[in-house]
Amino acid sequence: ILVIAVSPSPLPEDCHMTCSLVYTNFVSSLTVSVLAEELRARPFTDVTLSCHFSFVEGTENLEFSWEREDIIEEYEVDEDEKFYRFFRHYDFFEVFTKLVYHFHNNTEQLEEQNAMYEGRVSVDQDEISEGTLSLLLRNVDFIDEAMYKCSAITPDGRGQSTVKLIIEDAEMPQVQFDKTDEEPVAICISNGWYFAPNVTWLDRGERDLSNQSTVEILEEQINGLFRVYSVLKYPVKLNEKYVCSIQETDQNYRPIRKIRRYP
Repeated sequence: ILVIAVSPSPLPEDCHMTCSLVYTNFVSSLTVSVLAEELRARPFTDVTLSCHFSFVEGTENLEFSWEREDIIEEYEVDEDEKFYRFFRHYDFFEVFTKLVYHFHNNTEQLEEQNAMYEGRVSVDQDEISEGTLSLLLRNVDFIDEAMYKCSAITPDGRGQSTVKLIIEDAEMPQVQFDKTDEEPVAICISNGWYFAPNVTWLDRGERDLSNQSTVEILEEQINGLFRVYSVLKYPVKLNEKYVCSIQETDQNYRPIRKIRRYP
C-alpha cells in the first residue's frame, strides 16, 4: 500500500488573503507485512522458506535477515524430574542467538549466526536482485521446527514475512505387493528417519493388522536414527487396499518450548 501524505508549506509573513496555499506531495517508503504461512516437511529433507518483496530491486543499500522464533506451546508436568528435563530443552533457545542468516553490504554476514544453522542455509544470490530472499534449509530436524521471520529494508521500503515450519513425525509410504515363499505379501519402506518408529498396518475396513507384520532396519545413521522395512504377511489379498503408517514415538526427540508446573 502506498501512503501519500500532503502537507502545506508555511505562508510568507507578508501574504495577504489573495495568496495561494502551496502544497508539497511526497510518497513515503513502502512497508509490507506478510502473514505467516505454514510449511510441513519430513525429517532430514531440504526445505525452502519463501520470502519475496516487490520493493527490493537490487542489492545496493539492501539489508535482510532470517531469524527464528520458537512456536509457543505449553506443557503441564507434575513431577520435578519431568520439569527439569523439559526445561533444559527450552533453556537452549534462550541462550543461543536467533539469527539464521544475514545479508548486508552486498555480502553474507554470518558471524552472529546460530551454530545450529552453520553450513545448512543459503539464499540464491542471483534471485536477490529480483526481490526473492527465500532461504534454503538443508537436512531439517525436529529441533528446526519454529517460526522463521524474514525482514528486509531498503531506501524504498521495508517488509517482514513469517513462515511456520512444522516437521511431521508420521508418513504413509506407498504399499507394494510381492511374494515370499509363494505367498503374497505387502511391503512398505520409510523415507524418513526415526529413533523409535511405530509401524501400523490397516486394511480397507481400517482393521489393525500390525501383529501380522514384521519390521526390519533398512538403514542406520551414526546418530542412531534409522529407516525401516516392514512386511505384512499372509493372508494378503492382491485386490485389497492396505495402508502403512509410520510414526515417531520417541517424544523426547521433539522440542519442548514452554513448561508450566502444577501441583
